[in-house]
Amino acid sequence: MELRGKTGYYLVALFVAFIWSVTFVFTKVLLDDLTPFEILFYRYVVAYLVLVVAYPKFEKPKSVKEEIKFALAGLLGVTLYFLGENYALSYSTASNVALLVVIAPLITGIFAHFLTKGEPITRNFAVGGVVAMAGVFLVIFNGHFVLKLHPIGDMLAIGAAVSFAFYSIILKNMDKSYSAVFITRRSFFYALLAMVPMLFTPMFAWKPEVLVRPAIFANLAFLSVIASSLCFMLWNKVIWRLGAVKANNILYLVPLMTMIASAIVLSERITVFAIAGAVLILGGVYISQK
Repeated sequence: MELRGKTGYYLVALFVAFIWSVTFVFTKVLLDDLTPFEILFYRYVVAYLVLVVAYPKFEKPKSVKEEIKFALAGLLGVTLYFLGENYALSYSTASNVALLVVIAPLITGIFAHFLTKGEPITRNFAVGGVVAMAGVFLVIFNGHFVLKLHPIGDMLAIGAAVSFAFYSIILKNMDKSYSAVFITRRSFFYALLAMVPMLFTPMFAWKPEVLVRPAIFANLAFLSVIASSLCFMLWNKVIWRLGAVKANNILYLVPLMTMIASAIVLSERITVFAIAGAVLILGGVYISQK
């Protein structure tokens, strides 16, 4: 994928944000038959195989330092991020988890300022982040302002946000001579490697009879091929072009897109609070991107 100008990359970022915003529907269906870890493992096994077919070429590691970057990208951006997010839902409310995970753009901006070049903390970033977070709060809680603390779940959600922030920074500093497909494939390999020890715990059980069900197969296929293989590959290109901070600011739109998808698919009611939150999110993203 080679696009001219930033507009094309912003459109790609919006596409990825939209896909990630509707994955909750597919994951919700799978949770009736599979554990959070089983969903994660099957999802990325298929995603990795798809990328191997798409890019079968083997490339020797350029250096130990580069391989460490690949390993950290897989561990932070896939294994730890999704384990933290999925298992946070076992201890905390969905609203708490969604609100805490979406602070990733703010965390990315702070860490990127100190760890990378060309990612300053500007006034627009700070103001836009605060405005967008206020909008996210209104969209997620939708008029029901009951924020109960669940220390374990909330800490796991925050940990997931921190993990994704570091993942974005690592990608920004990856050697640009690699293709986005190769980087995604190699990082997925290390993500799966990190999951191997968990296969021998109660978190995982082999259920072949479940996997062949049409609904399970279709949902896993979407999460693997579209939401993982394609979207992570595209996101890598977006971060290279826009930077870790500007790219992750687009993720403020995920709760807004999720709200719209829920209204269409699940017939959930959109209240005046949600509409106000949508306006704040759009305004915050616009300010932060200026």
